[in-house]
Amino acid sequence: MAKFNTWMTRKLRITCEDTTPLISELMDHNLSLGKRLRLKFHLAMCTVCRFYKKQLEIIRALSRKLRGEEAPTQQKAVLSEQARTKIKDSLKQSN
Repeated sequence: MAKFNTWMTRKLRITCEDTTPLISELMDHNLSLGKRLRLKFHLAMCTVCRFYKKQLEIIRALSRKLRGEEAPTQQKAVLSEQARTKIKDSLKQSN
């Protein structure tokens, strides 16, 4: 059993640097069984990566909420006729 535990630990070893892209990938796609196991193993031990995962979940939830709301109506910028003339004259003088 000790050999199996050592083998399992070696196979499932994953760094924080390896974990962060897997967390993002997990939110967008299904992960293979091996990747899911490695990720779960790491998250069980690493509070920093669990916190990172929670932050991404919050960001995703907020972005979904914002997407659901209508974007504020943007007002079209309108120049006065005097401003248009002034810009045209400036452009003519610079040529």
